[in-house]
Amino acid sequence: MLRLTKATIVILAQSHNPSIISPEWVRRVLSIDESPGNFVHTPPFSIFDSTSYLLTVDTARLELVSKSLDDEHISATGRVASAYLRALPHIPYKTLGMNYIWTYSLEKTDKRLPQLRLEIDGLDLEKTFKAQNIRYGGILRIAYKPYILTVNINYEGEQTVIFNYNFSYTMKTARQAANATKSFLPSKVHSEELTTLMIGGIK
Repeated sequence: MLRLTKATIVILAQSHNPSIISPEWVRRVLSIDESPGNFVHTPPFSIFDSTSYLLTVDTARLELVSKSLDDEHISATGRVASAYLRALPHIPYKTLGMNYIWTYSLEKTDKRLPQLRLEIDGLDLEKTFKAQNIRYGGILRIAYKPYILTVNINYEGEQTVIFNYNFSYTMKTARQAANATKSFLPSKVHSEELTTLMIGGIK
C-alpha cells in the first residue's frame, strides 16, 4: 500500500521575524481561521499548532506542515505559504523547499517488498560485496527548471520502503517563490506518480 505520510513547505531566510506570528496575524494575513491548540510566541522562535497546520518559525527557517493530507488541505497549505511570502517581501529569502514523504508497505498478500537494484557500468555489486542479499537505497538528484528534485529512497525494516521528495527552489524574489508555492498540490501529485512508476519498475 502506498500512502502519503508527510507534506511540508520549508522557507530558509537570512532573517525571519518569529515575533510577528501571533494568532491574530496568522488569521488576518495567512487566512488560517483555526484557533491554535498550542502556541508559542517569542522573538527567537514561534509555533502555531492548529487542527490542520503546524507552523514553526525561527530566524533562519520556517516550516509549514499540512497536518491533513487530503488534496484540499495540501492546496490550502500552498496558499498559506504564498500569503506569508507576499506579506513579507522585504525578508532576504534563500530557498523554498516543498517536501513529501511516501511510504510503501507490504499488503497482506505480498510475500516480500519490491527490491531496488543498482547498476554501475555493469558492476555486479553482489559479487563485489560477496553477498546474496543486498538492500539498496539511494539519493537521486535531478536538475529541472526552476527547481532541483532530490529523492531519497530507503528501507525501513522488512515491511516498508520510504520515498522522501524535496523540490528545492533558489529564491530570486519573494513573488516568484510565492508563485511557486501554488504548485504544492501538483508537486504532490507528481511525486506520487513518480513513486508509483518506481515501485512498478522494481523487481
